[in-house]
Amino acid sequence: MEAYESLVTRVSPSILEEPAPDHEIERKIVAAALRAPDHKRLRPWRFISIRGDARAKLGEIFAAAYQNKAPNASPEVIAREKKKPLRAPLILVVLAKIVDDANVPAIDQKFSAAAAAQNIILASEALGFGAVWKTGDAATDPLIREALGVKANEEIVAYIYIGTVKARPNPPAPLEVSAFLTSWPA
Repeated sequence: MEAYESLVTRVSPSILEEPAPDHEIERKIVAAALRAPDHKRLRPWRFISIRGDARAKLGEIFAAAYQNKAPNASPEVIAREKKKPLRAPLILVVLAKIVDDANVPAIDQKFSAAAAAQNIILASEALGFGAVWKTGDAATDPLIREALGVKANEEIVAYIYIGTVKARPNPPAPLEVSAFLTSWPA
């Protein structure tokens, strides 16, 4: 019942801080990701771990990518882009690694990578940490993709920010299941 209660009360934390999961716990978190649904066991995912000073380097890349897209961006906006990777002490980048398989469409493989990302969030929570899923333009920007070594057959599905929860917003009111669930035929 504890796992179910965690699922129905989960909310993304507002502030994540040190400590990050150590390398052993990070491996446990990724082990949970590797159990995502995976048609034909293609293993259509890859993960990049970013921590420590590498986060500031990623921030420089985010800022450069933003400036390429918006050359007249204010210094404040560029500074905000630089700080994004510093929102948590650990970032796990989740990539869909698309395998050419006639029986498993690319969309199924992307969904598998998204399920792996969700498992990262749930495993982080289960192991005492908070996790937030971010994506946005940083998932598709060519400069960022190149800097991270994303291959032509890969797509960034998520940046999962992980750390110790400093602040968590109040959970929203529960949703009424019947507003989202229908039966077929009606």
